[in-house]
Amino acid sequence: MGTESVKLRELVLEKISFGEELIKTIEKHNLEGIQKLKRKIHQELKFLGQVIKTGKIKKEHIQCSNLTHFSAVVNTLNKVEKCLCVNKVVMLDDRKITIDIICDDGLTWMKVIARNPKSLSQICMGDASFGVRSVLDHAEDYLECAKLNPCLFQIPKVVFVFVNGVGSNLAAKIENLGIIVQGVRIQETDIDNDEPPNLDNFKLSTPNTSHIDKVNLDVSAMLAYVSSVCNGSAHLYHFSVHVLAQQAEWERQRPQKPILDDFFKGKKLYCCETARDSFISIVNTVGGVNERKRAENLLQNITVLPDNATADNKVQLIQKLTIGGKIKARSLTIFTFGDRIGAVTVTSNDGFVRAARQQGVNFVVFIHESRALTEQKEQTRATGIRN
Repeated sequence: MGTESVKLRELVLEKISFGEELIKTIEKHNLEGIQKLKRKIHQELKFLGQVIKTGKIKKEHIQCSNLTHFSAVVNTLNKVEKCLCVNKVVMLDDRKITIDIICDDGLTWMKVIARNPKSLSQICMGDASFGVRSVLDHAEDYLECAKLNPCLFQIPKVVFVFVNGVGSNLAAKIENLGIIVQGVRIQETDIDNDEPPNLDNFKLSTPNTSHIDKVNLDVSAMLAYVSSVCNGSAHLYHFSVHVLAQQAEWERQRPQKPILDDFFKGKKLYCCETARDSFISIVNTVGGVNERKRAENLLQNITVLPDNATADNKVQLIQKLTIGGKIKARSLTIFTFGDRIGAVTVTSNDGFVRAARQQGVNFVVFIHESRALTEQKEQTRATGIRN
């Protein structure tokens, strides 16, 4: 048995020991649902035991173990008062919704979330496999179920407990729904941890599009193309603004304009009126002198058509896309325009593309990395790079 296999086996054995101690911890509780929780833990231990017997151990067996969630539920249970039950199943239409903890004599419903903050935020942005539900989806379910199951003539309040923390933006969205959020708030820039873009995301680009000679430019593509950071300044400045410093570093590693120029070769450039108007508005507001000049030059090479223009292509049933989350009305207009005229939509909005795919719509796209306009910030929020 190799060194890696030995380590994995030890980690699985530690998980099993951890689960056994967890069962002992909850035996002091005499609540509705405790026996069900114990059975779930036993099932997890049985599975891990089978993994040990077969010797076919994978990292996923440790990383994806449900014991992490069960432990978080038990730890939260030990901190609340007047608990009535755990793992309570209530019906919402024809679906079963599990309430992790019901306490305060039934007046508080709690959901315990043990996933890492970055994963939670990515799922909410549509970065997940089809059918994976986000914490915002669960929030809406809990609220609807609470309304349908009043206690003492009151709608139970809903509390989401993030044991490993939660992104501050995501926390604000959940609170705006009317849910109490418990857990450390983490700034999204800290969640990103300065990691480069997941280059696998850019595999979202539609394959085999070389025969398509039309390009539909999203606002994000036009901004990247004229951005100062994509036209030399990445090698001239260090930015004090986190996101700009990050993009400048990525640009030094992976220049985007040559990628775009190469893709544009031999193709006709189009955009819709909504994209054109949004692009001009952004450039006039935050663009520098040279960025505005580049914007004017770029627009001279683009054919602008009405939003509802068509080239008699069979357009997908785009109307089934639900506006919300990463599906914004403006983006939907721009991507649908590309579909109508039979063009490849060039964009950095991979969140929209993933979210659309989750709803069963596959746009024809070429994905590039995002770049912001930087020229104004070069004068106030940047220092020169010394050679």
